[in-house]
Amino acid sequence: MDQNAQQWHDSLKPSWGPEGTLLYAIAGTTGLLQEAAHQTDAVMQDTTSKIVSEGRDVRFAKFVNTPSLTPDSLSLQKDCTVITLEQGVPFAKPKQIPLRDLLQSVSATSRNERSVWELASILFDPLEPSAFGTIPASEKSAYEYRVRKGLLSDFWASSCYDKAVNAATGAHSAEERALDYLSANVVVKACVTLAEARDFRLATLVSQLPPDDVMAEDMASQIREWSQLNALSEMTEPIRALYEICAGNVCVSEGKRGVPIEDQVKRFVISQRFGFDWQRAFGLRLWYGIRAEDPIQEAIKLFYDNLAEGLEPVKPLPSFANDTSDEDEGESQPEDVHWGLLKLFAASKHAIPSQSLLDIISPHNTVGNPTDFRLSFQLYHALSHFLPTFLSTSDAANDKARADDLAHSFAAQLESQGEWLWSIFILLHLSSASARKTAIQNTLARHAPAIPANEETDPHNTNNDTNNNNIFSSLTSTFHIPASWIYEAKALEARAIHQDFALEIRFLQKANDWTTAHDTLVHVVGPRCVIEEDWDTLANVLKGFNNNEGGEGTETEMVGFGEGVWALGGGVYQDHLDIVQGGFGRQTLERQLEALPAVVEERGGVGKMGFWEGVAVREMAGWVAEMNGNGYEEVL
Repeated sequence: MDQNAQQWHDSLKPSWGPEGTLLYAIAGTTGLLQEAAHQTDAVMQDTTSKIVSEGRDVRFAKFVNTPSLTPDSLSLQKDCTVITLEQGVPFAKPKQIPLRDLLQSVSATSRNERSVWELASILFDPLEPSAFGTIPASEKSAYEYRVRKGLLSDFWASSCYDKAVNAATGAHSAEERALDYLSANVVVKACVTLAEARDFRLATLVSQLPPDDVMAEDMASQIREWSQLNALSEMTEPIRALYEICAGNVCVSEGKRGVPIEDQVKRFVISQRFGFDWQRAFGLRLWYGIRAEDPIQEAIKLFYDNLAEGLEPVKPLPSFANDTSDEDEGESQPEDVHWGLLKLFAASKHAIPSQSLLDIISPHNTVGNPTDFRLSFQLYHALSHFLPTFLSTSDAANDKARADDLAHSFAAQLESQGEWLWSIFILLHLSSASARKTAIQNTLARHAPAIPANEETDPHNTNNDTNNNNIFSSLTSTFHIPASWIYEAKALEARAIHQDFALEIRFLQKANDWTTAHDTLVHVVGPRCVIEEDWDTLANVLKGFNNNEGGEGTETEMVGFGEGVWALGGGVYQDHLDIVQGGFGRQTLERQLEALPAVVEERGGVGKMGFWEGVAVREMAGWVAEMNGNGYEEVL
């Protein structure tokens, strides 16, 4: 084994612990150097606990808490979700919600999220009657696409305005400043700027934007003629760009080579040359790259094709990303979710190929934090109602599995921040009934101490907080969680945390898990009660079996168990309790004389029985022997 392999073999492998805690180790010599980096990581941070040694430090890290993990918009989606039972397992079915309602529930401080919901509403919500103004009802369907385009134009212009104005203040010429204004569709300011610079010809042309077919063709013909006459070399690049826009060309201004140097013209991409981000670059297509009567999808297709063909170098990166962050490392760059929504709309109109909703709304694209799944989850369930199935590029089964992964991830994020009730609500969206049941039961088991189980005899439930007392009702009434699942979790708590096996049996009885309750009685509670002579506890536990909803208990058999199970199990302890308390007859002694040797034989002998059970059997045999007038050895 070489040195690297030996070091790997001896290393402490990173592993996950309770409550989303990551256990890992770093070399002790690098601990101080890495301290600052670990404490400022955007995803995980070290806890104050650590184990320091000479060779390495063992650290504990947790995910950084995400603010506003359960905002009003998520509460609105929860209120509009119908929870039904499928195969005995609760299942969440979200109802369609107008996206504008979700927009209104988002805090004004969450500007990026509000922008996402506003764009989604413009693209996919049915238009409100007020949006049509004075258009007659009979003609609304014909004008719907133009009204929607107008709403998108206003939204996009407001999104670009501040950036355009800031850029205009630093422009080197009037023409460049006019270009900045045009990138936010502020045509009036562009015209005023050109007029003040006494460029009346360009001001007149710009005032006619967007160009119609005649204007676009005339300007394109004029540019070709200027190129043939070598006149373009006499123009500045901002002036050339303005003429290109007036010709309907918003991407590349072609140059000219192979001529004397004084006549050569440089080729440039308008957005790249003048420092436009992708939103302003797309705005050029929306406002000037298509005709006024063209629908939204034509502008989206134009930008989509320019990107695919490599003509447009300005990528649709989100505001939290930079142009070189991941590409050099071989990782895919994030894509602004705004552009993703535009692509979904164009695909729904068959203007571009089908798109994957789950790819578009991934955390990589929505918030930049790969462990923050909240907005992605909300967008998926909000948009699924509006988008046809053909939008996915993968098969339905794979999409369903990926949607389940998203729900699992968001539920884990919520649980790691203490929002385990919300986590259960998210898990209700899993498509598989068996997966839902397992995930919810596991969550209940992890948080059983926080659930008051309406158990008056539970000595460990000392939390009388009103909110906590409503948890049981929320789980069973709101989420339709079967009460038996909660009692099973409480039984596990009683065993694993409190070592209270009698309480475990009471919870298992409430959960109708009679088999497990009976096993615990036979192997743990019954033997200990006999040895400790705790007859009250034994009587209370046995009383619960006599109330078995599966049927009526008799002296020799308890309905709900297999034939003979009760007679050689709980029935032995019931008969012994009757003997101890004096309420027995000859028939009870005869049953014990028959049952105790059968129990020993079934277990393979007293020596092969568990310690507690073996001692208890001897004790019970001694009682029977004393009552019957012989030794316990003779009984067994």
